Amino acid sequence: MNAQALTDEIKQFARTEGADLVGIAPISRYEGAPHMLRPQAHLPEAKAVIVMAVHHPDASVEWAGEPNPNFSGPFQIGMIAKLDTIALRVSRFIELKGHTTMPLSCTFYWRHRPYKDIPYAQAASFSHMNAFVAAGLGEYGWHGMVMSPEYGPRQRIISVITDAPLAADPLYNAEPLCDRCNLCEKKCWGNNYVPEHLNKDPEISFTIEGKTFRYANVNRWRCFWGEQCHLDMNELAKRPIADEHGIFQAMNEGVKRAGQGAAGYQCSSFKHCMAKPIRTWDKALSPGPRRKKALSPESGASLIKKVKELAARNNAHRISIQPLSTLQNAPLEFYKGFRKDELFRTFTWAVTIAQPVSNAYADGPAIAKKNAQTIKLLTHGRMMMGVLDIARYLDDAGYEAMQMWRTTAMAEHGVSQANWKIDGQTFIAETVITTAPLDELNEILIDHKNITGEAIAQRTLPSLSHVDAAAIVSLDDCAPEIAKSIRESMPDAKTLVAVSAGIPRRVVELAGKQEAECGVSYQYLHYQSQRESAWAAQDIASDLAAEGHAALALVDLSLDSRGTMSNYLGVLPDLHAQSSFAAAAGLGVVGKNGLLLTENFGPRQRYAFVVTDAVLTPTKRAAGSLCPQGCTACADACPMKALNASCTLQCASAKNVTHDVFPRDEVKCEWARSLGMVDGEGVELLGWQVPNVAAPAALTDDERKKAKELKDPVQRICYGNPNHSDTIIERCLQACPAGRR
Repeated sequence: MNAQALTDEIKQFARTEGADLVGIAPISRYEGAPHMLRPQAHLPEAKAVIVMAVHHPDASVEWAGEPNPNFSGPFQIGMIAKLDTIALRVSRFIELKGHTTMPLSCTFYWRHRPYKDIPYAQAASFSHMNAFVAAGLGEYGWHGMVMSPEYGPRQRIISVITDAPLAADPLYNAEPLCDRCNLCEKKCWGNNYVPEHLNKDPEISFTIEGKTFRYANVNRWRCFWGEQCHLDMNELAKRPIADEHGIFQAMNEGVKRAGQGAAGYQCSSFKHCMAKPIRTWDKALSPGPRRKKALSPESGASLIKKVKELAARNNAHRISIQPLSTLQNAPLEFYKGFRKDELFRTFTWAVTIAQPVSNAYADGPAIAKKNAQTIKLLTHGRMMMGVLDIARYLDDAGYEAMQMWRTTAMAEHGVSQANWKIDGQTFIAETVITTAPLDELNEILIDHKNITGEAIAQRTLPSLSHVDAAAIVSLDDCAPEIAKSIRESMPDAKTLVAVSAGIPRRVVELAGKQEAECGVSYQYLHYQSQRESAWAAQDIASDLAAEGHAALALVDLSLDSRGTMSNYLGVLPDLHAQSSFAAAAGLGVVGKNGLLLTENFGPRQRYAFVVTDAVLTPTKRAAGSLCPQGCTACADACPMKALNASCTLQCASAKNVTHDVFPRDEVKCEWARSLGMVDGEGVELLGWQVPNVAAPAALTDDERKKAKELKDPVQRICYGNPNHSDTIIERCLQACPAGRR
């Protein structure tokens, strides 16, 4: 396949997955960039960067940040999960064509201080915004955010670096998008553009293929005040905040966190920006500039059909379309100072979508409760992507549409008004409101069919195209201790299903070892692969529940295990603790490192489970050993020497099946993997100040608390989470030769 044909296929796939904008940047456009920030610093064989963006619905920008930037409201709901999902799926698409990839997360991980040859504070290890302009998708605005000719600054971005030979897009070379109107300066809540608040060099400039980009060199610690710390924006302009110490001082002096909503902050410079060629004004609808857009000729029936398709694609089981006026008297919670009355005058319809989850997560066995937060976050994430997709579609059709934020309780009232009820289940819902000409609707979207072991293999799995394998086992064929543990989650359980999603080889091989010294892709691919496998497990459990079976989707079957802090999931389960369950189901075998090993991925996968009382036909079990004879690479790689390669223990999975496993010192492992207390496990790669103290003999809750008090002050004080954005790289997993397949 030639470069152009491959490029066209990839772009089309990205758009099918939901990208609004897709561009290709060749690595030649990174000449002159700091070495550690170049694509080839992340993936040495890199040839191109695939850059993708989804746009903010206009209303979600124009109604956010009121009464001040602390009140994010509808801003960016569903966008990060959407982008993270698109990038992994595009990566998988390319890998299946025989090329290597290095996808990078949308956000969350960056270095807060200068790091080696990177002279900037608050710097991502790879800039999606630089990639955006290098891919020809737009230009920088004076505020330092990128602008496209389609949406102005109203998009978020993600990138996949690849060795695939792709056809580059030309740089943007049409009418300038930023005309230096200075609204960003005038509307900045913190006065960040005044000379005394800018960095020493007040302007940043760089050149790509003869085209120069310039923007204000804003001190990003001042942006950090509201965007990450969520501190009271009414206080920022009064203070000469220049670095983290100014933030610590302000907090010591009593400045409070004031962030509200899913994002906790919306930049007022962003809110009041629009690209000159598509800028218009309508002060009756928005205090800031608006985007010119044409009204679609589609009928209301056509719009509703597409809305239903988008809801179902995100696994919404129910949808209702109600006149917004019917919710006006519900006890909705809006911020003081928000334009509530105007909202009800402007928007006409509320679209609510929902997915049911079992009440067992709230009031069932302990293992179900342990999974409750993760399942709730996973389900909300999917519904948030659903309302984002609906809002973007209606926005592109020329109407106003925006996602409603959870604290309004509009989704809950929408569910109540639709009278949705299923015994033993609770609906998790999200709502989008719109001016589009819709009609009342109350429908079931998911068409369940009888599910058997064969149906999972023949019907369900092919529809779950973003996972790699599934295995089914009768609990009667599991080792007694495995069956006993599983039945603690469901006493009448008869079957265990395991579903896995693989992680690209180069992501694991290179993590923290490449020129970029970056563990971001590794961390991102672990949480996103966990999302994909868990979503698949939820879909299977939903099918089973619809047939009258008890079925629970679970990501953690070990009651006593301790995972790793994970954005968007709460906790990322300990793979070592889950491996015997996955091996019992037949997904793979347990290696000496205690991790599940499979033929296709070695230890490079995340997995989830379904426990059910349904009797399903078992699948063929993986057997044998994938550990090379005499290999101790996993034990040698551990910075804590938590694996003892001098002996092995027997780990049971299926009936009469055991695996040789190196004993693991649980205290040492948790010290590095969960608490991030030592160099070598990846935490230091983001520039965090790592305590590097010896592990205690035993880890009590008091010892864990003391340990966390030694973590980086930006994590502890600014984020209020001592493990925030720790990039943990399980070196035992990375070193395993079974993963280099």
